Amino acid sequence: MSLKTDYKDAMFDGQRRYRLIPNEDGTYSLPDETTYTQKGDKFGANDINATNKAINQINHVAEVTLTAAGWNGSSAPYTQTIPVPGVTEDMEAMVVSALEDEATEVAQKSYSKAFGIVTSGTASLGDGTATFKVYKKPVSDIKIGLKGV
Repeated sequence: MSLKTDYKDAMFDGQRRYRLIPNEDGTYSLPDETTYTQKGDKFGANDINATNKAINQINHVAEVTLTAAGWNGSSAPYTQTIPVPGVTEDMEAMVVSALEDEATEVAQKSYSKAFGIVTSGTASLGDGTATFKVYKKPVSDIKIGLKGV
């Protein structure tokens, strides 16, 4: 998703000018009679909603599990394709650790080894999937985060 990045402010010389027009119900209408040297862009709900959606996507982390038995191929590189709901091939995901805070030292060492193998390979996104490629198969399942999907 590409957000608009060329908004312009309305510009004018002097003061703004409004015409005061009485309405039948006792209220007034104020049409803008200012002479503008540059027309400005409107920024509304659709713009801020698109901006917030993009920011939320950047910060979102989808946790996925790569299984030790799920690697395909008889020789390197090995691949594993997993479903990732909502992901599209134009997203730019970043692999992040999903190690639990209270993990034991043994679990941390095992995780770090598998995570190092996964992050030294490559990953590509498809519509609804992520494919990982490694040159050495991890010997344990590993839960990772995909940030930005």
